[in-house]
Amino acid sequence: MRTDKQLYRIFEANPDWVFQLADWPSPGKSSLRAVTIKELERRADGVIVPDSADQPLTVVEFQFRKDETIYTRTVAEMIAVQESHQMRPVQGIIFFGDDNLDPKTAPWTRVVGTFLLLDVVEVFERGHPGHPLAAVFKPLLVESEETLEREAVGYYRTIKHSDLPTDCKASLLEVFESWLEQRLKHKGKKEIEMMLLGELPELEETQSGKDLIRIGEQRGEQRGEQRGEQRGVQRGLEKAILVYLRARHGAIPVTLQEQIHTLATHEAERLLEYLPGCQTLDELGQWLSSRQP
Repeated sequence: MRTDKQLYRIFEANPDWVFQLADWPSPGKSSLRAVTIKELERRADGVIVPDSADQPLTVVEFQFRKDETIYTRTVAEMIAVQESHQMRPVQGIIFFGDDNLDPKTAPWTRVVGTFLLLDVVEVFERGHPGHPLAAVFKPLLVESEETLEREAVGYYRTIKHSDLPTDCKASLLEVFESWLEQRLKHKGKKEIEMMLLGELPELEETQSGKDLIRIGEQRGEQRGEQRGEQRGVQRGLEKAILVYLRARHGAIPVTLQEQIHTLATHEAERLLEYLPGCQTLDELGQWLSSRQP
């Protein structure tokens, strides 16, 4: 799986998570940057630069493939970054994807901090249950694809409804969806969207939701034009409602389907507005039973 780009995206959104996972002292408010090192004729993708000038710079590497030069390369980057920042204190950290990828090159193991990324994420989750940082790594951590497919919506919800800043949540959701698509290769992008659709907070604000409504309305309009009756639009709205409900709740009881089929057009429109806040099929049944014509 592709990981480097996604990992930098996560920790760019919140660099302090690097220090939380490593159990290192936080340098305070910081930014994760890519720094071009002219002396090495290459770019260091992950350098955490604290706002406070008396806090150390941190060179961060994520290593998910074999590279015997990872330690010497990291140390070389640490030296170059320090020299290019007026000799500020500097430290280095490598997160490995697997213990077999760590060449343990002496003497640099005493200079650079090293961790197994997925292990420290699991430790972090035990201390911070339900944290969105742990949820975003689930496509890498959950061994069974069947389990991942079943529980993906819950992980998505954990991130989506967290208290993180909007930009940070957007980054984590993008990474989660990318890793989920890579892991569940037997499912297309649209199927992944449908899998997660039921947990999106506003149907009309999501592209998948807009597509469902648009398709439903178009099909309804086509039927209406063909038959010369408003029932065509109504059936299109019913189809959008049922597709949404199946994506969120699975099989829909026949009794509820029959009630939905009896909705007038204005009632179907009202139900579409109500659905994002409807958590269970029992709530839906109560709404259908208490609706006013």
